Amino acid sequence: MDCIVPSIGATSASNFWTPPMIGSRFSAAAKTYDRHARPQLALAQSVVSMLPEIYPEQILELGAGTGQLTRLLVDRFPDVPIDALDLAEKMIEHSRAKFHHLPQINWIIDDAQTYWSGDRYPLIASSSALHWVSDLRATCENIFQNLAPGGTFALGMMLQGTLKELHELRKTIAPEKTPSLTLPTYEETQVCLQDSGFHLDRKKHSEEEIIYPDAQTFLRAIHEQGVTGGKVSTGNAPLTRTELSQLVADYQDTYATDGGVRATYETATFLLMKT
Repeated sequence: MDCIVPSIGATSASNFWTPPMIGSRFSAAAKTYDRHARPQLALAQSVVSMLPEIYPEQILELGAGTGQLTRLLVDRFPDVPIDALDLAEKMIEHSRAKFHHLPQINWIIDDAQTYWSGDRYPLIASSSALHWVSDLRATCENIFQNLAPGGTFALGMMLQGTLKELHELRKTIAPEKTPSLTLPTYEETQVCLQDSGFHLDRKKHSEEEIIYPDAQTFLRAIHEQGVTGGKVSTGNAPLTRTELSQLVADYQDTYATDGGVRATYETATFLLMKT
């Protein structure tokens, strides 16, 4: 099964996102990401809650971003050295400054798909990051190589149903610009992980609706997370200003609920072992 994973976004004219492009997009969102990252924080909490009673000598975190999961890992393992890796240089700079008082964190600019330090880690963790990689299977195989025998890999992923309301409206408004790629399904993600050699110990699959005050606030929120742009919403041309205005208006009408408008986030948390 092919496990090429697209990103979540709104408009772009390119067909494939390279690591430098992803890094640049999230670097631009470094200062605004946390304002709107409720679903991502909930997923990070789910990742940590699934960890067994262990106390590893070292941790590798993949896609550390603004440090949501990093903070939770420090709380759980106060004295354990953490190699916190992210592709976005500005995200790393932002987090290094924010956590300057925690010398046990080593901030690294690198790609989870190819990273190799020469060490194998007893615990690897990642949340709200691996759905951005261009090749999930290759990334999982690389993570497996980085994990020590008997080690634990805790993973939180966004899945195909995430922002499904937005994607359905885009199909209606500009069907000729509908992207052909989607986020992975729950089943596809499990296959990639198990085919990479991991033993699946525990899993959790959920779908949650987040309420935003209005459609404009919702679209601004995902933009300020660096979410806009990417293969999951890339057609053969970007949406026009008129199409974008219609998207906002139709979203407000179609997905109104008590307190604002709704947006769905489908997530999965996996606890995996290397036997």
